[in-house]
Amino acid sequence: MAPSVLSPINLPQIAYHPGAAQTYLASWVVELVPGPGEQGQRELVLVTGGTTLERLPSVAGGLELLQELGWRITEVRISGEPSAEWVDEQRRRLPLGGGDVVVAIGGGSVLDVGKTLAAMACEEGPTKTYLEGVGDRSPSGKRLPWLAVPTTMGTGSEATHNAVLGRPALEGGYKKSLRHPAFVADRVILDAHLTRTLPRRVVASAGMDAFAQLLESYLAPTSTPLLDRWLLYGLELAGGALPELLRRHGDDDLEAERHDMALAATLSGVALTYTGLGAVHGVIGPLGSLAPIGHGDAAANVLAPAMESTLAAARAAGGDTESFVESRMARIARLIAEDEVPPVREADQADALVATLYRWLEEAREYAGLPGLAAAGVSANHVEAVLSKVSERRNPVSLTAEQWRALVGKAL
Repeated sequence: MAPSVLSPINLPQIAYHPGAAQTYLASWVVELVPGPGEQGQRELVLVTGGTTLERLPSVAGGLELLQELGWRITEVRISGEPSAEWVDEQRRRLPLGGGDVVVAIGGGSVLDVGKTLAAMACEEGPTKTYLEGVGDRSPSGKRLPWLAVPTTMGTGSEATHNAVLGRPALEGGYKKSLRHPAFVADRVILDAHLTRTLPRRVVASAGMDAFAQLLESYLAPTSTPLLDRWLLYGLELAGGALPELLRRHGDDDLEAERHDMALAATLSGVALTYTGLGAVHGVIGPLGSLAPIGHGDAAANVLAPAMESTLAAARAAGGDTESFVESRMARIARLIAEDEVPPVREADQADALVATLYRWLEEAREYAGLPGLAAAGVSANHVEAVLSKVSERRNPVSLTAEQWRALVGKAL
């Protein structure tokens, strides 16, 4: 049964239309930090990917305007998924006090670093000491203003309370969160123009991660009637956009699909913040602490096997659990059906959803070059270590050790 108390949902101000970056980037920075700095100059910390600015002239134009207005920009460029130690290296080269505002333009890792730098500007000591599970301190919630410009339609980090940092290793590896409710971005720009030139593989892995977050949240026993409505809308948006993006992104413009997918990804971030996540992230969280695989690649490979295992476990449990999982999966199957007519029975519709997710995985591999876990560097040693650390999280039903092993095996 859904919780009977509906908690308030903290959302940032969002500009959501193609071309929004050109319209809002400079003006929103000035709104967030009005007036001159103490020395007559304001300091902006720009967090971005290795080649993001070069491929996004509309963003570059907004930054040039800020420089003309007297802003000094310090760049932090990211490659891969960052560790707390790497973040501390960047902190040492920032302006005194960490700057006046942080602007993060990129994918989930970029947004997580932007969020972390905004928060750690107001804290003392190493970042790792504030991470859940490995540190002994709690963030105060104080931070610099920060603006998020997501460009990969994936994690929804702009709307979450946490930033994920990690360093994968079989011995001593970690992947943990810096978390506080105050860490949601002040402003968010969702602009489909910014995702036009993304590689199809990035679109595939990020999009399937977003869909996983939406679906896990909808299946979570912690969802609420209010969140259910948001989740159904997000799943409908993603279910309509993602198959086309898997097959045709880069060949055709697909601006409408990228527009829909951007909002679906943000909604997935909102959802996971308030419901927690299930079996997909119960596997890929530990996996990311052990093996050098991208979060999106891992989510894309684990999504279908995790839903197959969850449905099988619910049927084995029977009763209300079986009814809850089957009915919710059936509703999503009906929602995202393309041209085919869904089966009549809910049980068959739930099976159809699993089949659809496997089809998407095959298409991501065929059309987008998504590697399986083994091809991405996950070995038998990693698998054994992952199986010792998997988490039920908010999955609607517990999985047996054999089901976890089968799940990971199918994802390889």
